[in-house]
Amino acid sequence: MSTADTAETMRTSRPKVDPVVRIGPGLWDGDRQVFTLHDPRTGWYFRVGQHEHFLVSHMDGERTVDEIEDAFIAKFRRRLTPALWQSIFALLGQRGLLVGSDDPILMERLRDARASQLDRSRTWLHARLPLVRPERLLDALVTVMRPLDRPVVWAAIWLATLGAIGYVLLQWETVTTQAFSLWTQPAALIVFFVISWAATALHELGHGVTARLYGANGIEIGVMWRLPMIAAYCKVDDTLLFHDRMRRMRVALSGATVSVAVCLPFVAVHWLTGGLGIWGTISAAMLTFGMLFGLVNLLPVLRLDGYYVLSHLLNVSTLDESARRELVRLVRPGRFPAPPGAKRFVYLAYGISAYLFQSVLVVIMLVVAYQGIAPHLGGGAALALIATATALTVLMGVIFVRRSRRKLAALPGTQAPSDSKWGNT
Repeated sequence: MSTADTAETMRTSRPKVDPVVRIGPGLWDGDRQVFTLHDPRTGWYFRVGQHEHFLVSHMDGERTVDEIEDAFIAKFRRRLTPALWQSIFALLGQRGLLVGSDDPILMERLRDARASQLDRSRTWLHARLPLVRPERLLDALVTVMRPLDRPVVWAAIWLATLGAIGYVLLQWETVTTQAFSLWTQPAALIVFFVISWAATALHELGHGVTARLYGANGIEIGVMWRLPMIAAYCKVDDTLLFHDRMRRMRVALSGATVSVAVCLPFVAVHWLTGGLGIWGTISAAMLTFGMLFGLVNLLPVLRLDGYYVLSHLLNVSTLDESARRELVRLVRPGRFPAPPGAKRFVYLAYGISAYLFQSVLVVIMLVVAYQGIAPHLGGGAALALIATATALTVLMGVIFVRRSRRKLAALPGTQAPSDSKWGNT
């Protein structure tokens, strides 16, 4: 068959993306929108730009390539060459995304590649150790929790939380004194830690149950290393496929909601005991330390729950990276493209606020370190030790960040989409 015949056959073909492939909503990443594609057969997630999303979403088996291209030209005012069409079909075929391209050997190879990619994505800065895939437990909990997934229930929990905060503030000195007495009562301390670990597990289950309720799959719970912290995590990547913004926000908010809800019954316990005895001490600790844990998760920094709530509210994919790029543009205006409309001011406001908060946090940590070291080594030695440790930490952080970014950039499916390869205007 001649090249002309091949090109004609391609243009009259009716490509179809496999129906199992899910396509998420458009989220902003800096100056462009990105869309998440997920193939549950292989586990791969792909980030694509507006052009790729438009083409893939129009490959429904009904439209010919010519008809898809006409729609593309009408929307984007640019044409795709035959060579670009061939590269598009080659890429989709290599990923097994087109109907008829899901060869069993290819699909097995893609699953192995996905597992290898997850292993290589672990870095010194960020790594995950999955412990359980709790689908059966989540399905059972979904049946119980479905009737509670109502705006009135969510509002009632947070209104009650405000009441609990008011209760503590009205007798702040008494409650905090009782809470700190926990460290002198071994029995109360043990019970408090057991309840706290249970609350942490429920926090992660809260994310998982809410995500499962809305149709997420592949949920995973484990332990996460994020320099310099170790914490539990719940992986709910399918959240990026939810087109309902409120559902994405609820998944992110559900962990903190569960954390504060666990503390609410201790208001009654504290009131009944007057903060006396073992349960009075435990209740005071839960209303301070436990409640603080839940509320700290709402801070929109360090990729805590509040960060994801804010990201989903703004329909932004990587808020911290977008803010970082915008801050760089302040000193190097041509370094990155300018975001459209008010996005620039949103990124700037978040970036400045986040860096100020982190700077204050670092200063507090340095002051505490100095006050702890100076009485033993002297002021000069304490300053020298802290300065050396800070310099080494910054240097190692820069090295690890650069290595991690280069490593992640080399992995398939993680690169930012490029508009340049889609032809000329």
